[in-house]
Amino acid sequence: MAQFKEMTGTLEHMSGEQRIRTILELGEPDVKRVTSQFIEQQCRLKSFEQVSATSAKATYTFVVAPFYCNGSGNLHGGAQSMIYDLCTSVTLQAIGKPGWWFNGGVSRTLNVTYLRPAPEGTELELDAEIVAVGKTLAMLRGVIKRASDGVPISTCEHNKAAVASKPNWKL
Repeated sequence: MAQFKEMTGTLEHMSGEQRIRTILELGEPDVKRVTSQFIEQQCRLKSFEQVSATSAKATYTFVVAPFYCNGSGNLHGGAQSMIYDLCTSVTLQAIGKPGWWFNGGVSRTLNVTYLRPAPEGTELELDAEIVAVGKTLAMLRGVIKRASDGVPISTCEHNKAAVASKPNWKL
């Protein structure tokens, strides 16, 4: 988190794709959070498209790690929700600017529909899309699918609210 706060001045001058890649590559070895582990160790950006000044699409890849599995050996539903939250929020930051969606905002709703299991070791892709964004509210959409054949595992609709960044927030 400290590294991210230090980089915000640099991030504002980067392209959307550069921002996403930088956020995913930030390593904070002293921070032990499930979200940090996913971002730093599992998630990779496969593609990015800046559709307009207020819209973008990104595809992320990851392999289902045992850490995120339920007792049946499949990607846990709660882990899928977290993964959607992270990836759609990072995509939203790609179009932000200081004072307008430069951080990921906060979730208002996150609706996930689970379609089929994703066993441990399965390579997955997550397509994230900014559907609509205004001054204070945004709607994002996501689909997790098998990388091997594109079959959907789950879908999500994620609504966010913009919040001001706190300059001295604590971990």
